Amino acid sequence: MAPTFRDAVLDALLPAETAPPGGALGLPSGRALGIDLAPSDAAKPMLELIAAAAGSEAAFLAAAPAARLAAIATAEAQSPAVFRHFLAQILADYCETAEVLAALGGSTEPPQPGGQALPEMDAAAANALEKVRRRAKLWRG
Repeated sequence: MAPTFRDAVLDALLPAETAPPGGALGLPSGRALGIDLAPSDAAKPMLELIAAAAGSEAAFLAAAPAARLAAIATAEAQSPAVFRHFLAQILADYCETAEVLAALGGSTEPPQPGGQALPEMDAAAANALEKVRRRAKLWRG
């Protein structure tokens, strides 16, 4: 698989968010974050399916964005399990970056050793937990 083809697939799957709502920080593209499809074992079979659905790697590169998405959708329909595995690996790398966490409003601080600050519990949650506490053991022992 040519690097330009892999980059084009990545750009179709994880494009940069150009106009986020409310002036929020936009999500960066997968390529801008350095996501690389080359080392992934899950990428090769899916990339082959996408190239076949488009007609070839060159045809995918020459296609309009809508045609690229159609080729990806065709490949997904042909092998949904392979597509899920492929996408899960890409999203794991993408969603763990500081830029994506910041754009989603999450903390980039590690959860340990200090933990994350949690908001105070509201009355509805406190009442629900109180019912559980009063219920006592549900098993014999």
